Amino acid sequence: MDSGSPSVSPGEVQHHVQRTPLWTLKATQFLGAAALACFSRYVTVYYNDIGLSRTQIGILQCLSPFASFAGQLFWGALTDRLGDYKRTLVGTQLCGTVFIFFYMLPVVKKSFVLVVMVTVMWNFLLSTAGPLIDALCLTVLAEWDGIEGYGDQRLWCAVGWGGMALLAGQLIDMWGLNFIFIGFALIQTANICICVIWLPQPKARSREAVDAWSAAGNSAPPSLLSFDVLWFLTNLIQYGVAMSLIESFLFVYLIQDFQGTPNVLLGASTAVMCAFEIPVFKYVGRLWKDSNSSLTSVLLFSQVILALRCVLYTILPKQHPWLVLLVEPLHGICFAAMWCAAVEYGQRLAPRGGVARMQALVNGLYYQVSMGTGSIAWGALVEPDSLGFERSFLWDAVFVVVWSLIWQAGLFATARYRRTHHICTAGASARDVPLTSAAFRGAAEPQAADDPVQAAGCQAALAHRQLQGHHESTAPDHLGLRAADVRCFFCLLVMALRVSALWRDRQIRKAGT
Repeated sequence: MDSGSPSVSPGEVQHHVQRTPLWTLKATQFLGAAALACFSRYVTVYYNDIGLSRTQIGILQCLSPFASFAGQLFWGALTDRLGDYKRTLVGTQLCGTVFIFFYMLPVVKKSFVLVVMVTVMWNFLLSTAGPLIDALCLTVLAEWDGIEGYGDQRLWCAVGWGGMALLAGQLIDMWGLNFIFIGFALIQTANICICVIWLPQPKARSREAVDAWSAAGNSAPPSLLSFDVLWFLTNLIQYGVAMSLIESFLFVYLIQDFQGTPNVLLGASTAVMCAFEIPVFKYVGRLWKDSNSSLTSVLLFSQVILALRCVLYTILPKQHPWLVLLVEPLHGICFAAMWCAAVEYGQRLAPRGGVARMQALVNGLYYQVSMGTGSIAWGALVEPDSLGFERSFLWDAVFVVVWSLIWQAGLFATARYRRTHHICTAGASARDVPLTSAAFRGAAEPQAADDPVQAAGCQAALAHRQLQGHHESTAPDHLGLRAADVRCFFCLLVMALRVSALWRDRQIRKAGT
């Protein structure tokens, strides 16, 4: 080695690497949400306009989430295989936009089979808008060393969705129903141009890492099948099922069970929810970055607030529907805080080369599987001859509280098991080591061990403590309990007692009448 050559520090090398402008992440979030708000919210109106029956519209609405979920898994796996977000995202968005315009062809309008094919194709192709953009945000943010967080980008999705939801109806009244195609195409064109010009090119080392894994004969990284991942995704599905009662039936509840509910209240309710998402998206990341709060505490607190929100809906006076606007700010915590924590949680559990697949699972299981399953289940339960709306909301709160306790019990049992078996002890299998993402690269590494199996066990314990919000300097008790977790547990118990008391009072009043 030439001793006269100048030495270059890693920081200097990183300083000279061209980084993706952060405004492009905000633009893709904003434009992607605005485009979908312009089209997807009104596509059922178009179905009705071309003469489809309610049964046919129901079939299309049932097929859409399944096609989208299949697309998210397929494109996520392909993106991880290629190591290239840019070509996949641009190609699918361009082709999906073209397929949407097939709706306007006379031959398609006259054939339900062709309408089904077009619906399946555009949902399959445009499914990349959610998970790939989220995975792209996480990848690009890693280049900026924590200057901004995921929530700083994701809040623009709320701005785009809420803003276009308010404007689209007025523009459709002015330009006709075909505006949903024109507006969608214009917004998508701007979005695709930004992706083509400013999105980063793929890194060869990402592709090589995934190729090496595939060459070894493995079909899926072990961490995608680990207990940590499966337990996290199970909790996400439960949360989506609970939220689906609000997302799918809140407006119906306000119209049918309240007196004189105006349509403008429904729009105002959506606007309030989106408005309170923005500050939560902006600042919630500081809880686990600056305040050393655990992600599980944030998720648990979101579940507590969701249970509270369901209870509050049942005690609103039926002659004052506008009071629902006092409850809707809780949506900022119920969704925005939960979603940021879930995306970060998924990133930390994702293996190297598997971020897109993990985000596809997070998006697909929450938005498609759990929301679709929950809508079907709650749709049967909210019928007057079944539970009805009030009892459904109360049972939803009970469901959230009980599952939260089960979920936390599973986390505590896992933490205790890892402390007993995996902290610098021999016998830890390499398959037990979670392959962590860039979020852990700057964290303290465990001390080197002579035995590679022992070192693997140390790394698994460190990754789990980091996921729970612990660091090497922290001295937790034997169960890994944090003060915030204990407080959330007490909140859950109080919430359970309150719901049971409210249910008992209602039963007594009904028996008295």
